[in-house]
Amino acid sequence: MKGAKISKRIVSLFICCSFLFSISYETAYCVSSLSNMANDEFLDQCMRMAEARDRRVLVASEQIKLAEVRAVRAGRAFFPQVLLQHKTSKGSTALTAGSGQRYTDTEYNSEDYGVRAVQTIYEGYRTKGMYKYENMMVDAARYNYTKTREELFTKIKLAYYEYLTLKQEYKALGKAFDIVDKLMLKVRNEYKARAISELDLTEAENFKDKIEDMLSAARINLDFSVKKLIETLGVNTLDDINATVSDELPDDVAEITFMLQDLLSFILTNNLDVQTAKVQSLMADMKIKINRAKVIPKFYIEGFYGKSGEAFTTETLELTTAWSIMGRMSWSLWGNSLEVAYDTEKTDPSTIVDASRRIESSSLDIRLSLLDDMAYFVDTKEGKVGLNQANADYMDTLKTRRLEVEKAYNDYLNSLNSARTLRKEIKLRERKLELMRKRNDLYEVPTVSLMEESWKYAEAISAYTRATYQNHASVTEMERLTLMPLR
Repeated sequence: MKGAKISKRIVSLFICCSFLFSISYETAYCVSSLSNMANDEFLDQCMRMAEARDRRVLVASEQIKLAEVRAVRAGRAFFPQVLLQHKTSKGSTALTAGSGQRYTDTEYNSEDYGVRAVQTIYEGYRTKGMYKYENMMVDAARYNYTKTREELFTKIKLAYYEYLTLKQEYKALGKAFDIVDKLMLKVRNEYKARAISELDLTEAENFKDKIEDMLSAARINLDFSVKKLIETLGVNTLDDINATVSDELPDDVAEITFMLQDLLSFILTNNLDVQTAKVQSLMADMKIKINRAKVIPKFYIEGFYGKSGEAFTTETLELTTAWSIMGRMSWSLWGNSLEVAYDTEKTDPSTIVDASRRIESSSLDIRLSLLDDMAYFVDTKEGKVGLNQANADYMDTLKTRRLEVEKAYNDYLNSLNSARTLRKEIKLRERKLELMRKRNDLYEVPTVSLMEESWKYAEAISAYTRATYQNHASVTEMERLTLMPLR
């Protein structure tokens, strides 16, 4: 009987030593040697692959090119419109013969070609305003591209950090379960030896079930995180990425380099939503200026220079120099429109069909249209409403993003404090486990209690990984909102 007790003590001591060695190795692996949250090479490859494959990023890039083309089109209005023209015609004319009572049909042909140009002289900010408006569209497109790209990177980082922490949690719980499973054998042996009661056995089995449930949940969550990362990257498996993934978590969570007030100030200057809302406000104001410019007279000139001629088919067609110049003014008078044109034409004398053909003329044309520009009033009203709406959206966006930054900063502080507290708890439970092992060797502490303490130790590691993920998630969110590398 004495030898049997000694054998039991030796077996118990061996199991406990094995358990403590495994726990200590787990601590060294999961906590002490955790120098990097993520493998930079792997994460960089993930972001590059996702950026090259994401359709929204590609569409946003095309939108920038489209906006730039529109800006070029608006800038084209500063330069003359040039038209090359060439015209030929053939026909017949009736000429009087003798007393003028008889007519003869005679064929003729004509030709003219030259250059026609139209140049705006002054139009009261309309062309300049439209050019600025289109360049604001370019800025908005660039902000949208950067926002789309950063949102994609944020999704990748969050999916990656979640995958790493869940992988580490599953690994820690797996080792803890293996150890507790071994301890469960000892508990059953103690029960068979009637060293513990049936209630102790049930409690130990319940504890083993808890660890097993935690391990099962961790496995399900890990599988889903892998699927989410794969879907975000657009790859078939993670093996498609030619880089290794670290299983390790940091020994300590680093602090960010900015305070809350710094982050709030970055919102005003760096946040993409705020900058887009600001550009939209400027665009709404520019629309009002462009519409107001309609009440300023628009002056432009149109000119033609070339060769022109007309002759009977029985004669040689000789072309002579012809030119014309026209000055125009258009004026939108608060719903009405006034247009004035003064035209001067001149053609050098040449052989022509009709000797009475004009070789020089001047004309003045004035037209006043009543209430033909009702769109002016609609555009004026829309401009005011649009500006008020854009300003309201800008202020709401600024307030909302500041609140989001403050919330993310609070989450960062809470997770930072939780991670550091849990880190201390891990060390505390290591010491406690060492003490309980010694007392268990002396049969002063039941094996069930040692199992329970082991479960609490594994739970602390699991909580530490979750707090670490929450910390990195909140920092990632602040980086998205401020476009600043925070650590």
